[in-house]
Amino acid sequence: MNQLENIFLMRHAHSVANEDLAMYRHIPDHAIPLSGKGGEQAVEAGKQFAAFLRQPPQLFDEQNIRLWYSPYLRTKQTRDGLLKGMGSTASVFKDRREHILLTEQNFGLFDGLTDEECNEKYPEESRKYNLCREYSGRFYAKPPNGESRYDVCVRIHQFFGTIIRDAEKSQNSVSNVFIVSHGTTLRAFTMMWLHKEVEWFENERNPGNCSIRHITHNENGHFEDKGYIFQGFKE
Repeated sequence: MNQLENIFLMRHAHSVANEDLAMYRHIPDHAIPLSGKGGEQAVEAGKQFAAFLRQPPQLFDEQNIRLWYSPYLRTKQTRDGLLKGMGSTASVFKDRREHILLTEQNFGLFDGLTDEECNEKYPEESRKYNLCREYSGRFYAKPPNGESRYDVCVRIHQFFGTIIRDAEKSQNSVSNVFIVSHGTTLRAFTMMWLHKEVEWFENERNPGNCSIRHITHNENGHFEDKGYIFQGFKE
């Protein structure tokens, strides 16, 4: 039976909200664009990934990887920069597909607010949220009208069915995927795919902008995290 072989996880490039959190007061999360610096980062990441693909042994022929991305503007712009930086090597991608389950964590009414502003505007909701955090349970803390990290893990687990089904097709199967998404979402993906514990998620730092993580099989046939083939950029 065909199966998934390689997974590449890339975080979006530097956005205007990474530069200034106050941007969330004027622009909804899905419409946050990359900064000028972010556009350059995405191109550089493309060059780095192309160099990785050219290393021996060359495992990926043309149209061997499916490119998935979040529908948010900054991930689409990162996708475009990645492809530009890869040049002719971008022919390795079979196709490009958007998926709504790859979006970033939704912070609801807390989006773009400082802790002090959350406490002032939503005192009871903040009290419950902060109580979880005080007991090392930020993973379960749910902003009003938003998602907890737990919710993101449940959501991303639903996406697994799509890529597993694509890999197991008897014809035209897709055994390698490249995913452009968001920091929390990619940590959730790694945790759930590799069956890691909640403590791992809480201790794992958010990936750098444009970082590319590689998950593949080990000699025993089990998936393992091979680390970052490109560390990306600090915010």
